[in-house]
Amino acid sequence: MKQVTENRERLKPILESIIFLGRQNIPLRGHRDDGSLNLDDMPLSNEGNFRELLRYRAESGDSKLKEQLKTSGKNATYISKTTQNQLIDCCAKEVIGVILERVKSARYYSIIFDEATDVSHSSQLNLALCYAFDNHRLQDFIGFVDVHHATFEPSTADKEPTVNGKVVGQLLLSLLEEMGLNLLDCVGIGTDGCAMMVSNNCGAVVEIQKKAKNASRYPCFNHALNLSLSRSSAVSSIRNAIGIVKEVVAFLMHLRREITS
Repeated sequence: MKQVTENRERLKPILESIIFLGRQNIPLRGHRDDGSLNLDDMPLSNEGNFRELLRYRAESGDSKLKEQLKTSGKNATYISKTTQNQLIDCCAKEVIGVILERVKSARYYSIIFDEATDVSHSSQLNLALCYAFDNHRLQDFIGFVDVHHATFEPSTADKEPTVNGKVVGQLLLSLLEEMGLNLLDCVGIGTDGCAMMVSNNCGAVVEIQKKAKNASRYPCFNHALNLSLSRSSAVSSIRNAIGIVKEVVAFLMHLRREITS
C-alpha cells in the first residue's frame, strides 16, 4: 500500500498538468516529445507545452515531481506521448461518466451528430447529448468516433466499405446502448439536411427512429441558415448586401487589430 500511495503521488502532478492544459485549450505536444526531461540544463529548443510546464513546476518547488523526473528510470517517467494519451483517455471517461449520470437523472435527452471526412480521409462521427439539468439546458460533447474502425472489420479487399446513413444510424444506436441510455427516452435528433441523414429509405434518422420511437428529427438551424444564404445569393440585391456585410466585418476586424497593436 505504501508503494501504491507513492506511485499515485508521482502521477498526481503529471495528471494535474494534463488537466490544466486541457481546461485552457492548450496543446500538449511539441515538435519533439520523447526521452527523459533534463532539469539541469535549459534545452535549446522548445519541447512543447506539457514538458515545459513540468519543467517549470519542478523548478518552482514541486519536490515530488522533481524527484520523479530525476530518479525514475527512462521507462517509468510517465511523461511519454503514449502515457499522455492514456491519462487523457482516463480523464475523458471520468468526464463522460459525469455527463451520463446527469442525463440519466434528467431521463429525457436529445442527440446531435454529424459525419464528415477529416484531412486523413477517415470518416469521423461526432456526438453530443442535449438535456436539462438543474433547470438549465445543457449540450455536452461526448466524442469523436472513427466510423470505419468502429463499424467494419479489417479487410484486405481493394474496395473500401461504403459509409451510408444506415451504417451511421446503427453505429449511433450501439453507442447509446453502450452508454446505458434508454432509447425510448430519446426525444430529439439534430442533424443537417444531407441525404445520408434524412433519406426516407436509408437515412440515419430513420434507422435511429426504428428503436428510438419517441425521437423527432430537428434540423440544424445553422446549416439551414447557410443553405438559405447560399440559395438567396442568386438574387443580386441580397448578394450585394452580403458582400457589403463581409467588407464591414473585415474593416472592423482590421480596425480592432490596429487598436490592440
